[in-house]
Amino acid sequence: MAEGDLVVVWIDPRRVYLVKLERGKRLDTDKGSLLHEDIIGKEYGESLAIQRGKAHLLYPTLDYIYEGLHRPSQVLYPKDIGYMIYVSGIKPGSTVVEAGTGSGFLTISLANFVGNEGRVVTYDVREDMQNRARKNARLLGLEDRVTFKLGDVRQGIEEKDVDAVFLDMPDPWLVVQHAWSSLRPSGTLEVFIPTTNQLERVFLTMIQNNFVDVKAVEIIMREFQVKENATRPRTIGVTHTGYIVSGRKSIKGS
Repeated sequence: MAEGDLVVVWIDPRRVYLVKLERGKRLDTDKGSLLHEDIIGKEYGESLAIQRGKAHLLYPTLDYIYEGLHRPSQVLYPKDIGYMIYVSGIKPGSTVVEAGTGSGFLTISLANFVGNEGRVVTYDVREDMQNRARKNARLLGLEDRVTFKLGDVRQGIEEKDVDAVFLDMPDPWLVVQHAWSSLRPSGTLEVFIPTTNQLERVFLTMIQNNFVDVKAVEIIMREFQVKENATRPRTIGVTHTGYIVSGRKSIKGS
């Protein structure tokens, strides 16, 4: 690891820190302190002794990044983002439109997935949110893959022939027609909404606007507490977060 790299310092499940290495800085925890200089030059996977235990140096996968980013607004959960990306059909090199940006975790996940040759165009009506999302993308070295646009997609989407459109906003049915116009034939619209009345409205609007294979799902994840002879589901966890509506753009044949 070199100065400027990101590392996850894992001490135990309650003490997990996302750190950008910088000489002269120190990570302080109730289990002990760790100088950044002590980490620079080490390999991911190594561990270092601290005053009250060990600090394990882990590569920053997206689940750790999710926990470590500054989030002034509610963000989509990894379980929902993973499904949305999977069914969207996007791949490295794809062009994707997103609204709204929020804190940028979906933006970052998409940018990580489309690779250096791909492009994420993200819209939001709030400049302060976009500024925070831009900082988060810059922290992870993904800013060059993202175009941040201050604008309202309910008034239209400028990009055409894109591979997928992702919407996380209160009234996505007002964007369905614009999304259809923006997508390439067979491109995917992915919508995240928190309530069933929103789900019904956006689902029916997609059917009315020439989307096919429209489906609505809820992703529920349950974590287990593992102890010898006492393994069981955790009593507290994230179950319902929202609903996902997906559909593909269809065009009239000859």
